Amino acid sequence: MSNRREFLMKNASTAALASAAVLTESSHLAAQEKPAPAPPYIELVTFRLHFGSQMDRLLSWLEKRVVTILQKHQLGPMGIFTVDVGPHVPGVVFMLSYPSLAAFEAVVAKLGADQEWTTAYAELEAEGPPFFRQDFSLLRALPFSPPLKATTASEPVHKIYELRVYEASTFRQLDFMHQRFHSGEIEVFHQCGIHPSLYADTFFGPNLPNMVYMIPFESEAHREKAWTAFRAHPDWKAIAAEWMKKSGELARNISSSILVPTSFSMIR
Repeated sequence: MSNRREFLMKNASTAALASAAVLTESSHLAAQEKPAPAPPYIELVTFRLHFGSQMDRLLSWLEKRVVTILQKHQLGPMGIFTVDVGPHVPGVVFMLSYPSLAAFEAVVAKLGADQEWTTAYAELEAEGPPFFRQDFSLLRALPFSPPLKATTASEPVHKIYELRVYEASTFRQLDFMHQRFHSGEIEVFHQCGIHPSLYADTFFGPNLPNMVYMIPFESEAHREKAWTAFRAHPDWKAIAAEWMKKSGELARNISSSILVPTSFSMIR
């Protein structure tokens, strides 16, 4: 009887361990099979301005009216920058992130039905045109992009952000560009003091296909030092040579803008 009891106890324990192992493996496989969250979309609006009063008027409106209204709808983080160097000076760049296209469409509908928003826009135009052109792009963050987030009180405030746009000849070349960044270029960036806060493709906008990324810097001197170190880095030279053989020149045009975060920008 005791031998039978020991046999049953032993085998019960073995069965329990086996069941636990199966459940653990099943949970692990389920976790592996769970689809990754969809990348967010980033609205990028550039206001082209005339020299004169438009800059002060627009910035005051964005700070006192737009930020308040968008926070009411629990939107953010918002990045609001003036263009220091770029193809359109003076200018203001506005950024806002959405978890999905559906969320973007929902916000458009909410603002369209918000009387405060309608009133605010009428106030902006009361003294004449507040800008002479408004350019719009919708970006889709890449899987290897950090999340776009507000700068916390404990983090340093960056003096400038560099916004770079790499235009590819075809979508196949754009995919090669993604692979090049993800397979070594980003690591070299980090070694040289370059830490982009966003990598994205332009989903809707001009000069498609293209990839956009944004880099915070402590100063212009920091930027120059970092890019000088990157261009001279032997790993980058090897990566560039390898991809040139594999796919040819990936960026047919590169444009760069230097942005300065405003005092009320959540991304600083």
